[in-house]
Amino acid sequence: MRHKIFIVTMIFILALSFSACGNKTESQKKSNSKYYVATKTKKAPVKPKTPARTVLKAGDKGDDVKDIQKKINGFGYSVGLDGDYGEQTIYAVMDFQHRHGLSTSGIVEGQTLADLKKKPTAADMYIPKAQSVLNGSDASNVATYENRVNSVDLSSYTNYLIMVNIAEQKVYIYNGTNRNWKLINEFSCASGTSGTPTVTGHFFVGNKGPQFSTPNGIVCRYFTQIQGNYLFHSVLFDKNGNLVDGTLGNGVSHGCVRLALEDAKYIYDNVPIGSGIWIQ
Repeated sequence: MRHKIFIVTMIFILALSFSACGNKTESQKKSNSKYYVATKTKKAPVKPKTPARTVLKAGDKGDDVKDIQKKINGFGYSVGLDGDYGEQTIYAVMDFQHRHGLSTSGIVEGQTLADLKKKPTAADMYIPKAQSVLNGSDASNVATYENRVNSVDLSSYTNYLIMVNIAEQKVYIYNGTNRNWKLINEFSCASGTSGTPTVTGHFFVGNKGPQFSTPNGIVCRYFTQIQGNYLFHSVLFDKNGNLVDGTLGNGVSHGCVRLALEDAKYIYDNVPIGSGIWIQ
C-alpha cells in the first residue's frame, strides 16, 4: 500500500513539473525566441539647424546658399540649386544688383538680401529671350554671322553673347544658347590701335557703370567690363557733354571697344552680367 502511495505521489510531482515547463512567461518566450525583434528603437539625435548667414559670398556652401539660389531664380535667372556659391551664382547676383541700382559686388548682404526677399516685378526680371532689332540691310547677312558663332563652343552664363570682329570693326549681339545663337543686333565699333590693341579671346561681361572720367577730363558713358581695364563704352565726350571724338570703324582706342552712345547704352541695358564675350 505504501509502495502504491509513493508511486502516485511521484507521478503527481512529475506532472506538475511538465506543466510548469510549458507555462513560461511571455518575456521568457520573447527572450528565448530567435524570431523576436524589439519594437522599441533608439532615436537618432536631432542635428541642430545652422542659422542662415547674413553675408554670403564666393566660395560659400550650404543650405542658405541654396535658398539664395532659389530666391534669385524667382527673378527669372536659371542658377543651379547646388548650394555652391560659384561663378554662375556670382554673376547672377551681380546682374540682380545692377538691375536694382546696387553696387555690383556679387556679395549677398544688406540691401541685396532685402531685395531678394521682395516679390519680383516686371521691371526687375531677367528676360532670357530677346527680340531682334536688326534692320533690313543687317538681316541680309544673318545666316553668315550665326554660322560663324555656332561652329564653335562659346559658353555664357546667360542667354546672351557678344562677338567682336576687330577686322570688321563690328560688334554682334546674340540671344540663345551654345551652338544655337540667334543674331539680334549689330553695330560699328572702334577697337584699340596696333600699339594698344584690344584683348582677344573668350571673356564674360563684368561690372557696369553709367560713366567714368579720365584724368584729362574725357568722359566715357555706359561702360561694360570685358576684362580688367578693357571695356565697352561710348565714344568720347567732355565734362559738358560735348562730343570730343566720335570715330568708329577704325582702331583708335587704348584697348577698349568704343561704341556710339546708343549702342553702348544698349549693351549696358540689355546684355546681362555673366554673358559670354568672344573677341577675335
